Amino acid sequence: MYHWAVIFENIKSGNNLYDLTGYFYTPVWGYMMGGIYAFSDLFLNVDSLGTTFTNMLPIEVLAHRFHIATITTVQFNMLMKVPLVICDIVVGYIIYKLILGRTGDRKKATYGFGLWFLCPIVIYMSAVQAMFDTISALLLLLTVFMLYKDKCFIAGALFSVAFLLKFFPVFCIFVLIGYICVRHRDDGLIKRKVISMALGGLIMTVILMLPQIINGQMDDALLFITGRASASDSYSSIFTLLGVAFAGFGMLYFGHRMFRTRKEDADKALFENIFFAMTCAVLMSITPQYVIVLIPFLIIHIMTTDFNYRKCWIIISVGAFGGALILNNFSLLCSIAEYTTLVSPEWIVSSMQALEGTIFGVTYVNIINVFFNLMQYAGLVLIIAFHFLESIGSKSPRLGTAISKLKNAGVRKSEV
Repeated sequence: MYHWAVIFENIKSGNNLYDLTGYFYTPVWGYMMGGIYAFSDLFLNVDSLGTTFTNMLPIEVLAHRFHIATITTVQFNMLMKVPLVICDIVVGYIIYKLILGRTGDRKKATYGFGLWFLCPIVIYMSAVQAMFDTISALLLLLTVFMLYKDKCFIAGALFSVAFLLKFFPVFCIFVLIGYICVRHRDDGLIKRKVISMALGGLIMTVILMLPQIINGQMDDALLFITGRASASDSYSSIFTLLGVAFAGFGMLYFGHRMFRTRKEDADKALFENIFFAMTCAVLMSITPQYVIVLIPFLIIHIMTTDFNYRKCWIIISVGAFGGALILNNFSLLCSIAEYTTLVSPEWIVSSMQALEGTIFGVTYVNIINVFFNLMQYAGLVLIIAFHFLESIGSKSPRLGTAISKLKNAGVRKSEV
């Protein structure tokens, strides 16, 4: 929240996004924050965004480098979080409509909405930490929905906004193109539709990046990607390269799988292949908020294709939620402590210090965080494992039966 407040102050000062230090993303999120600022300036009275409290200074020397004694106000927190919660509702409604359209079952559609709206990591990232990944999920869903409606130009424009906001959606580009090719295989419109989508994406990209092009700030606008890659140490870089390679494999493999789909199966295959391609992409980084762009497609797969994948939903959502929660832990109560009398600031400081005690030189926070990270990673790997087991099982009836029993382990017969 402190970081968003710094960006707000930069916007209020009349500078563009990259004139002052503090904004490290591509410009899309900055434009959205500018819109929130304009709304608050016109209709609300949020004069103070935060204050530095001396009684919180001890948390700044803790091991976790993002703890800071400048605490944002409750009003500013609400200003940033309410739009994200509204976005969560919209995403849930789209999930509901997509499942209803695919199955015709309102009960399944309602259940799908609940799996999204009550997902622990979705609640946490929007209503607690105020990360904007739910907007990325919304934009990718709208891209797919527009392709579904054969509105390729609009789909391309939305896709441009989606991957400039968060980079992960770019890894499903071949699936999207494959869907167009399959759908228009017999009417000779493939080239026209692909060009229309590309044109929509190109025009939107130019519009979004034009201020940075004019001001010569393209390097700053792309720093979120290039800066993180260059800042990695050699050990991390190896895993980063392996992650990118696996994401690239998923992009190509599931894109090819989409190209080979029969026309009558195209709609079902579109959602499935995006789901698996995005899983490969998210495996690049174990950061909790990144799984949010994947979760809508996981839920759609659970409710329309295979209910067994709910195990993956449980493992991923709990693992990501636990990892995010333990990193920030009691600091999440700082605004309540400083601007109300509900919690004591001294209790928060002592609790945070206790959690950053060490055992064998490793803090308790890091030990717990590693556990939840591994849990989240296991859920993602399980999705890929389920997929390839299904592929193997489809070629051998006997093996397919054994794999089905394995997937159904722990599931009551009535649920199957």
